[in-house]
Amino acid sequence: MPKRRPHISEEKIIAASWRLLADQGIENFTMRNLSKELNVQAPTIYWYFESKQVLYQTLANLVSREIISELPKQGDWRERLQLSATVIRSKLQQFPCSGQLLMKSRPEADFMELFEFLLQMIEPTSLTDRQKFSYTTHVLNYVINFVVEEYEQRKLQIPLEEEPNESTHVDLSHFKLLQRMHGEGIFKLIGSDELFNSGVSLLLDGIEQRVNNV
Repeated sequence: MPKRRPHISEEKIIAASWRLLADQGIENFTMRNLSKELNVQAPTIYWYFESKQVLYQTLANLVSREIISELPKQGDWRERLQLSATVIRSKLQQFPCSGQLLMKSRPEADFMELFEFLLQMIEPTSLTDRQKFSYTTHVLNYVINFVVEEYEQRKLQIPLEEEPNESTHVDLSHFKLLQRMHGEGIFKLIGSDELFNSGVSLLLDGIEQRVNNV
């Protein structure tokens, strides 16, 4: 006689996983902590996900599908890639630690569909297939890594705010250019929309130059 499954669902596990990732970060994510979040025994989760890696893969695939659903279908290649970069960043921010999840997961069908969608945007250009693949990879990797860096910056700022008595001042007197830029408030660009968009534009400018030179 087959065993009965516990009174829990895959959807509840996924929802609890996002909550746990938001609260504790991916570095503290364990199946034991997830079971506490769900108020079940740890083995219960293995009815649905045989390992943490399988769960990560499921979450990564879900994020890929969410991104695909909002990618632009109209416009020239540059307009679509620029807007796609914004969409991808927004979705990765919406789902906690999803940039890291994409990095830790195999590229399965959902991710392949996402990459295919991006490739289709640049397909009408006169670039070679090698260039199309490379440049699309550069754009996607830039967005993912930017979001991961945003996450790491937030982690760094939290303990600094919790320990106001600890000296966190960095002496920039020996670094003239950095000192000048700090005085101009340029350090506030870190993690900003402006910095993100300038990076995307730089990549697209380079691609456009190659397109025009072919």
